[in-house]
Formats: sequence, C-alpha cells, structure tokens
Amino acid sequence: MQPGEMRNLADHKLTIRDMASGEEPLVFELVMRGFDEVVRADCTEEGVAEFSRAVHSFIVERQPGHHVTVAERDGRPLGMIDIRDGWHVSLFFVESGDRGRGVGRALLETALRRPASGAAGPAEIAVNSSLWAVPIYERLGFTATGPVSEVKGIRFVPMVKRL
Repeated sequence: MQPGEMRNLADHKLTIRDMASGEEPLVFELVMRGFDEVVRADCTEEGVAEFSRAVHSFIVERQPGHHVTVAERDGRPLGMIDIRDGWHVSLFFVESGDRGRGVGRALLETALRRPASGAAGPAEIAVNSSLWAVPIYERLGFTATGPVSEVKGIRFVPMVKRL
C-alpha cells in the first residue's frame, strides 16, 4: 500500500498518508488516549511526564528525524506511527475501536516503504515496546532483544524486526 492509497479494511475505506500540517493536535490527542488506556499503568509519574513531553516534541514540534504516518477514515485519524531516522518506531497507536482490524499492520507496512532520505532502507527496525504491546509486535514479526527495562520512568521491552 502506497502513501495516500485507499485500502478496504473491515468494509471501510482507509487512507494511509503523511500527517498533514494542522493535524498535530488531533494526532497528539489520539496518542495520549492510547497511552492513557494501555501504557500509563506501566509508567511512574516521571514516566507519564516524560512520555507527554516526548510526544509533544515528536508530533507537535515535529522534531527532525521523525516521520509521522497517519491512518484516516472519513477525515478522522484513527491510527498513527512515528518512525525516527527510518529505523526506530517511536510511537505507534491505533484507536481502541479500530484495533485488530489491520490498521496497525497497514501503517507499519506503509511506513517501512519510506526509507530515510538518501538511504537504501534499514536491515531491521527497532522499537521499545510497552509491556501491553509486546504480543502485538510479536504478531507483526518483532522479537524481544532484551529484558523489561526502565528509562525515565517508562517500562519497555526492546524489540527488533529484521527486514
């Protein structure tokens, strides 16, 4: 699926595309809803603050090196993935009502077809998965590369997918 291409998932047209200018607040809210639902429980107070700060930096401030891809239906973002430097998944969230319908897989596949500028494409892609998302990443072909770790109050499992 190419960026901007429509795909019929669960009988609904889905568009996968780059995040549009002005869409940052909607995407930020999508990520924070997902964080509150499934990630927050595995973070300390410091981790909650660090996560919010990082999301604001990556999405709202559009920190260099980050590329945000959005899945939308009927003009509403329902999923997003942020790939840093073409090889690291920084953020990956799908609205709760749209999980398990192929939205995340479509986002990942599309984002992986967009290598960092001037690059041939990475041999692998890495993620620091929330504890909740480990089984999801495993279904997407990732494997754990280390034990549960914690940095700045955020617990995660380092994982990698060979391409």
